[in-house]
Amino acid sequence: MDAAGRGAVPAGTAGRLRIELLGPVHARRDGRPLGLGPIRRQAVLAALVLRAPAFVTYGQLLDDVWGTEPPGTGHRVLPSYVYALRKALDVPGAGPDGSVIEGGRGGYRFVTGDTRTDLADLAEHASLARAAKAAGDLNRAVDHGGRALELLRGEPLPGLPGPLADTERHRLARRRHALHQDRSECLLLLGRYRDALEELMAAPPAPLHDEPMAALRMRALYGSGRQAEALSVYQETRRRLLDELGVEPGEELRRIHQAVLRREDALLLGRAPESRAGGDVPLPDSPPRQDHRTEPSDPATGPSPARPLPQDLRRQPRPRRNELPGDTACLVGREAELALLTAPVAPGAVSVMTIDGTAGVGKTALVVRAAWALDASYPDGCLFVDLYAYGAAHESVGPQRALRRLLRALRGPGDELPHDEAHGDDMAELVTAWRAATSGLRLLLVVDNARSAEQVRPLLPAGPGSRVLVAGRQRLPGLDADLRLTVEPLGPGEAVGLFRELLGESRADREPEAARELALRCGGLPLALRIASARLQNRPSWTLAFLAGRMPDDTRGLGELRAGDRSVEAAFRMSYDQLTPELRRGFRALGSAPAARFDGVTLAAMLGTPDEEAEALLEDLVDASLLQEPHPGRYRLHDLVRAHARRLAAEAPREAAADRAAVLALYTAAGRAASDWGPETFPTGQGVAGPDVTGRDVDAQPFSGGAGASAWLDAAGGDLVDVVASASAAGEFDHACRIAEALVDHLARRGHFHECRSALEHALACADMTTERRMPSSLRICLGIVDVYQGRCPAGCRLVRRSAAVRPPAG
Repeated sequence: MDAAGRGAVPAGTAGRLRIELLGPVHARRDGRPLGLGPIRRQAVLAALVLRAPAFVTYGQLLDDVWGTEPPGTGHRVLPSYVYALRKALDVPGAGPDGSVIEGGRGGYRFVTGDTRTDLADLAEHASLARAAKAAGDLNRAVDHGGRALELLRGEPLPGLPGPLADTERHRLARRRHALHQDRSECLLLLGRYRDALEELMAAPPAPLHDEPMAALRMRALYGSGRQAEALSVYQETRRRLLDELGVEPGEELRRIHQAVLRREDALLLGRAPESRAGGDVPLPDSPPRQDHRTEPSDPATGPSPARPLPQDLRRQPRPRRNELPGDTACLVGREAELALLTAPVAPGAVSVMTIDGTAGVGKTALVVRAAWALDASYPDGCLFVDLYAYGAAHESVGPQRALRRLLRALRGPGDELPHDEAHGDDMAELVTAWRAATSGLRLLLVVDNARSAEQVRPLLPAGPGSRVLVAGRQRLPGLDADLRLTVEPLGPGEAVGLFRELLGESRADREPEAARELALRCGGLPLALRIASARLQNRPSWTLAFLAGRMPDDTRGLGELRAGDRSVEAAFRMSYDQLTPELRRGFRALGSAPAARFDGVTLAAMLGTPDEEAEALLEDLVDASLLQEPHPGRYRLHDLVRAHARRLAAEAPREAAADRAAVLALYTAAGRAASDWGPETFPTGQGVAGPDVTGRDVDAQPFSGGAGASAWLDAAGGDLVDVVASASAAGEFDHACRIAEALVDHLARRGHFHECRSALEHALACADMTTERRMPSSLRICLGIVDVYQGRCPAGCRLVRRSAAVRPPAG
């Protein structure tokens, strides 16, 4: 997938090439997207385009993209990047002479030719806006300034590494600030004061002591009939200048302040009151203004009454808002989910779609991609609010704060909002204001990191045809939704595909087996794959096989999946910390479960609770996206989540030992109840019931009869061998041998001879370390019985005779 969410086309499609750098790096030919590959390759392309048409030396290119940490292979890494870019961007048969990237001795040059960039569009519109303003054509200046700002609506070059990308982002931020300032001034001079206020609010936050912007805001407020607010802006700016810099406002801002006090229209608005045709009309409760140089009104007649606000001017058209974050460059394997999220919805209702999944599965990337694909269908704007439900407590955003942000985005700075957040009735007022503000709008709203339906319900817009995408780890059954989508980890092929995109095809394809092994170790989680690829990019000397060797199992692999402030385990820990104490206890217990799959009976045995309570805990963990339910009533942990649960269990060793003993006793009881002769025929190990090390009662006979026990073991399926191996690995040798011995009749009746033999061999490996001296002989007899079942009677009889001849020591 390319960054736009559509399949990339062959690069050779003839037509005009367009490069976009003012958001995620895109390349298109005749409007069709071209796949550019991983982020570092995009950074190389951006550096060549930004410095075009200049020749860029190897050293300059390395400095631009890698900065102070160049790759270990130096400039020898560059040809592989350039080769892949030429393959993506050039038309078929172009050859080196016709390529858009020209090579030379010691460097490269991007050949602009017919290529068009959004940077060039931005420069053109900004230049036309300046020229029109200088010529006095303010409407044309506003138009071109708006087109330039539309190009700058997202974050430029998001995520691109290197000093050049950082410098360009800062340069474009300054240009955006200048464009907002110039366009606001033009709107003021045109008499469009409310539009000027909207423009000033749409500008990114400026330093609080930015005097030119403060002056423009004062003029716009004054023009809208809000003199008191204009004076408040001056007082606040002056206070901050004195507190932070120890200086008074400059001459220009002081002059604007005096003009507001004296109501000097000519200075503040650029024209006298009588000549402001087509501008904003003073509000009815505002006294008429006059220029201090004009004659006062006739005292006999008094001031003329203010004209009522014309219907067509009461609601000035507002600039369309798009607050979506930048789109991710690599999104692989989510075509089906994107199709569901972007499908047409009923035009007469508000459509709500919920997206949930475990930490690191890529929910935010998916909904942002879907939102950008839907952008053009929502003319009144695209809003984004992050509730930070899984961040620190001080970062979380409640519905009241979220509503205030959304209302400010729609209504601008001038409208009064309920301000007393300490009282409950403020919430009702905010909800009413929000629904009123959105009742006539068709909006796209993205709510990220939602934790409960109560957080989301107040944020739903009222406008028919609006769409709401709600993403979070927690499932929201209490929220009415048209679509509920659970994002699963990527399959093996898709995980390798994302890994190749992130790391680079040339490097990943040199070690295909290691790439598949790493994708497997990452469990298909995009976050884990991104961290693994980042570690390999930062260490060019590492091979893929070397990193895979550092991740021999899930527990050690979890520790390797961290890079900077990003960590898979930290993401899991945030989900765990949000659980209630009862759910945290249940999750820790699952870390001691000996099998990958389990049910409510398993957890009930570990916690000493009724089956119904344990089942409810498991369902709540499914809703928290910490547990999967592949089949009704059967649950499993994702491999990396299971490793995290084991670490948490290890932090409470006494509790974990009790949980492990309880669940292993459960398997022993099930095997003995399902045996041909019943549990009372086993000579030892009958005392497994009773209080455990925590004082909790352990019921070793939870099954009413052999049929129930057999059904429970059937549901466990192939996990039974894993239970014996897990018990042996944990040092629970008595339990390992008892379970293997008890399972023989059940597995043999089902014809599962291979599983039966594997379980007995695992147990025999530790039989000499049990406290039950009969176990080595008994387990060999069981192996002989399996041989007899399989028709190998002589071999089975020999095993039985040899085992019977070895009498256990007395006692």
